[in-house]
Amino acid sequence: MNNSSASVTSIAQCLQNEKIAMHQLTTLLKDEETALVNNDIESLTQTISAKNDLVRNMSDLERQRNLLFQNLGYSDPATNLPDYLRSGVADDAIKELWDSILALSAQAKENNRTNGLLISRKLSQNQAALSIFQQGNPTASLYGPNGQSSIQTSPIKGLIVR
Repeated sequence: MNNSSASVTSIAQCLQNEKIAMHQLTTLLKDEETALVNNDIESLTQTISAKNDLVRNMSDLERQRNLLFQNLGYSDPATNLPDYLRSGVADDAIKELWDSILALSAQAKENNRTNGLLISRKLSQNQAALSIFQQGNPTASLYGPNGQSSIQTSPIKGLIVR
């Protein structure tokens, strides 16, 4: 196997790993959506933790891919793969892997947008519930933005206690 075919194999393996990771991300985002809809805090916490780990792994895979392309003489990470695909060196399998990654990425983006909308809605509902509790009570805001009590106590002057 010559250096060029070894590089093609390495790039294909890296893209396969990225495709698997992107598929896992879309699954986790769907799990996150389910947890948000069901108010399942425990599941949401686990999903967010898994998602954070996966995103770190995906960043490592991207760095690995960029290093492979640097070794082939491509210097700009943003155009490495498109330039490589146009070069004629890439086979159909690599092109299909990249197309799959792009499709999964678009799905992940949409899932993430949906989750953002769900979170915004939940936040609005919580703020509305809090405002009901705070109506007519000037001391209802117990904590300020710094996490400290915002209720100020002052001694009452002129009061004689017997």
